[in-house]
Amino acid sequence: MAASYYFYMHAFRIYGLLLLGLTACNYGLGLAVAKAATHKIKRLLLIAGIAFNLGMLALFKYTNLLLDTFNSALAHLGSWTHSAMLHSTGVADLPIILPLGISFFVFEFIHYLTDVFKGSKPVKNPLRFALFASFFPSQIAGPIKRYQDFDKQLDKPATISGDNIYAGLWLIAQGLFKKVCLGDNLSPIVQAGFKTPELLSTGDAWLASLAFAFQIYYDFSGYTDIGRGSAMLFGFSLPENFNMPYLSTSLKEFWRRWHISLSSWLRDYLYVPLGGSRKGEASTMANLFTTMLLGGLWHGASWTFLLWGAFHGAGLAVNRVFDQFLAKHQAVKAICESLPGKAIAYIVTMVTVLVGWVLFYAHSLPQALGVLKAMFSPQAGSVDCMVVHQTMQSSILPAVAAYMIVVAGIKLQKAAAKAGAAGSNGANAVNGAKSSNTIISDSATSVDPAPSPSSLLTSIAPPRVVLHGCALAAVFVITLELAPRLQSPFIYFQF
Repeated sequence: MAASYYFYMHAFRIYGLLLLGLTACNYGLGLAVAKAATHKIKRLLLIAGIAFNLGMLALFKYTNLLLDTFNSALAHLGSWTHSAMLHSTGVADLPIILPLGISFFVFEFIHYLTDVFKGSKPVKNPLRFALFASFFPSQIAGPIKRYQDFDKQLDKPATISGDNIYAGLWLIAQGLFKKVCLGDNLSPIVQAGFKTPELLSTGDAWLASLAFAFQIYYDFSGYTDIGRGSAMLFGFSLPENFNMPYLSTSLKEFWRRWHISLSSWLRDYLYVPLGGSRKGEASTMANLFTTMLLGGLWHGASWTFLLWGAFHGAGLAVNRVFDQFLAKHQAVKAICESLPGKAIAYIVTMVTVLVGWVLFYAHSLPQALGVLKAMFSPQAGSVDCMVVHQTMQSSILPAVAAYMIVVAGIKLQKAAAKAGAAGSNGANAVNGAKSSNTIISDSATSVDPAPSPSSLLTSIAPPRVVLHGCALAAVFVITLELAPRLQSPFIYFQF
């Protein structure tokens, strides 16, 4: 816990007090909810706890957005009424620095209070609860933990084996490679494309949006890999957050594969409490839309994030209507489940996701509309925007090629290890059978069987730890060689 607080306070020391205060309040609220005499008191305490946590999140994350919106409304009203007074009554933004990870640990606190209200046992040890809130591998950008899964890992001493250390280091190396070599190399392409959307050609607009789709995936999944790998080194297990989301053939499937810990949190603690799908189709559509709308606002204090959430909410509603249509028309369903049908579904899903990423990245609505116009309205663009293609050709292709080599190497290594283990077991079984059936010679002396090829290879091969070390060193060297000069901060740090 002390190490986690040191990690958190490294950037802004004062926010360690914020984390400590939120932890203490939620620890007390959890015990109070568990001990409340009546259901009504429990419910009031839960509502108070959720309001407290959301209030703190809103204070730090949305105050300046509300002030900017208020000032903009006053300015437009002043222009409409020709009143100079309205132009001068705006309130300046407050000097608020967004605490790192506040969106993530606030959601964890809400989950904790809600589950205690539903009957789960509270954490009575204050240090264990503080560690749940501050655990540094997942503290800044998730994944969002469930306290039951995390706390039970403290019931028994952590078992740290060589395999766990190796697996953890591989995850860290993989995450660094994703972030530094792939995500950071894609960043200049995205910036060049979104900087002047009015000059983009259609091809450049699609290339820029596609580059951001992969940048945010490599950036965020890379951080998750680093966090999960770091936790493994200490004997902890964190939930997976990604499951190949860009192979999805529907928007519903995409959200089951993308940011899994957030998607499941929104389902369990927002969509279901709103009513889920229990109150008719109209209510279900409204609940889907509201859930994604608030999920978009959770991502950032910007109206473009709200629009991104609304876009995905509407998309999920359409997805549900289409699924119901297919359930009633088996012939159409059979066509959709064929290979051409799945190909079309994949293309439609990815185009929808790309449009959403444009809204997610854009700093303003005009910028987003400019890129979307270039994507869907064929135009030649300007020669100045050829920098998008030039940057693509000069930096990202070597990184992608190296990444594919690394992935292929990992898969081959795992396949070879499985084959070696199977061969070793088979050889042992055969040797055992031979020794049991050996006929003793007349001289009553036994003859050792000839060594098998697998045992010879094992005897001359370097130790396993040396092979692992060399493989890890190779990945780190590749990462250093392909790292761009200018590195970008993690995208999800701003949330």
